[in-house]
Amino acid sequence: MKIRHILFTLACFFVLIGATTLTAQDKTTGDATYYGNQFHGRRTSDGSIYHRDSMTCAHRTLPFGTLLKVTNMKNGREVVVKVTDRGPFRRGGIVDLSYAAAEEIDMIQAGVVKVEIEEVTSSALLAKRNDSKNLLPELQLLDPASGNYYTMTEWLKKGEEERAQAKTTEARKSRASYLANTKAKAPLWQVKGSSVTAKVEK
Repeated sequence: MKIRHILFTLACFFVLIGATTLTAQDKTTGDATYYGNQFHGRRTSDGSIYHRDSMTCAHRTLPFGTLLKVTNMKNGREVVVKVTDRGPFRRGGIVDLSYAAAEEIDMIQAGVVKVEIEEVTSSALLAKRNDSKNLLPELQLLDPASGNYYTMTEWLKKGEEERAQAKTTEARKSRASYLANTKAKAPLWQVKGSSVTAKVEK
């Protein structure tokens, strides 16, 4: 009876160890820093333009587009960010946050804080977060011509409209050019009796 009890206790112990190990693998702790203002508007490693108000981050190895939940271990505040860049490369650093994301977990004044990061693999985890500021907004890119920022959806729509307008304009120019050339090259015709002949102007 005692042997069964001991075996049961050992089995529970190993199950708990396994669960703890799994949790440790899913979550990583380390230092978080954030982008300085001088990086605003610069291109990141995934090809997008960094915007200080976007919920993005840099990570050394995770694939671009990965969503991470970052928790400030000092105050428990959390934010969900998307990996768009590579870094940080300082010792002990595990994530480099955008300014808005750093502001969300209240680390601006500290500059460097200890955080826990966890990959978001379930849409249900995002659905539980009711604070709209923690939801991932669509990245906005700067239009140098107008100075305005547009989301990728707005850029694509804007590009389609511009291409359609350019195509229409080009078609009109081609038609006008064709009609002008045709009119210039077309011979003049005159009726002589019952036959139609070309009239050559001298």
